[in-house]
Amino acid sequence: MLVAIDEFCKQLVRSNPAAMAEWLLGLSGVEDYAGLIAPGFNWQLIDTELAAETQRADSVILHAGTATKPNQLLHLEFQSRPDRQMPERMLEYWIRLWRLHSKPIHQVVLYLRKTNSPLVRVDELQVGETRHRYGVVRLWEQDPLPLLQNPALLPLATLARKAGRSTSADAEHLALVADRVAAIKNPVLQKEIAGGCHLLAGLGFSQELINAYFTMGILDDSVTYQAAVAEYTRRGRLEGERQGEQRGRQLGLKEGERQGEERGIHQGIQQEAQSLVLRQLPRRCGQLSHEQELAVRALPLEQLEALAESLLDFDGPEALDAWLAI
Repeated sequence: MLVAIDEFCKQLVRSNPAAMAEWLLGLSGVEDYAGLIAPGFNWQLIDTELAAETQRADSVILHAGTATKPNQLLHLEFQSRPDRQMPERMLEYWIRLWRLHSKPIHQVVLYLRKTNSPLVRVDELQVGETRHRYGVVRLWEQDPLPLLQNPALLPLATLARKAGRSTSADAEHLALVADRVAAIKNPVLQKEIAGGCHLLAGLGFSQELINAYFTMGILDDSVTYQAAVAEYTRRGRLEGERQGEQRGRQLGLKEGERQGEERGIHQGIQQEAQSLVLRQLPRRCGQLSHEQELAVRALPLEQLEALAESLLDFDGPEALDAWLAI
């Protein structure tokens, strides 16, 4: 689930780099960049691969600059969980981006899920005389109004200012977001934004409350979400191929290498199919029991694919139990 959210956030930036950049650079704490925020400025997503060992930043946006403002980069990292290594990672990203582009770089870590961990308040690395600072945005502390005013940012609005709200206030907040989604005139865009709201809201709300305002199964129709899943699948297969190649080289035999590659690819596909089924089942059957989850994880690839088709007709946990008993 968290991997799909990470991929969705990257897809969101790819689709709306200007909206994301202008919101982040307009937040308190980055006033020095206010001069970059104006209609008509050209925000352009650029390649995020930073080195030969294929280390990638989440999103990097290039601001084309003006006669008085030089070209600048906005580097974004989306985090669903705290990461103790984040300061070192941000410094490493900065160095690699500077070597590639030699342009001023503004970095922001966007934390999505509310947490009391002190790690989400760390915004610098300081070791001896070395000091590197970057921006930190905790989404649950942000004013939802700017996000509600831009359709492209409505998925992020679901998680803004949730801290301390009552259950009734949660419902009112999701209802407000749903109303803004319903007001989108373009049906394709409306479906995309609704799918994103459904996905990201899962980091802060119960599934029952989310389903009350956003249609179940809408992610299946979301091109942006499916693109995120496809990217996740592609990476899983590449990782499977890489693991297979390593096993093959260790065997030292050409046949062993071929078998290792095939096994790695199969494992990558198996893991992706398993992950997709376990994400979809709660929408049809409610929260799975521990026994049900173990039974699903034990299924071979062929049965996982069959379950992925059958679960569309499930209407409760009994349907899953009946299917597993066959």
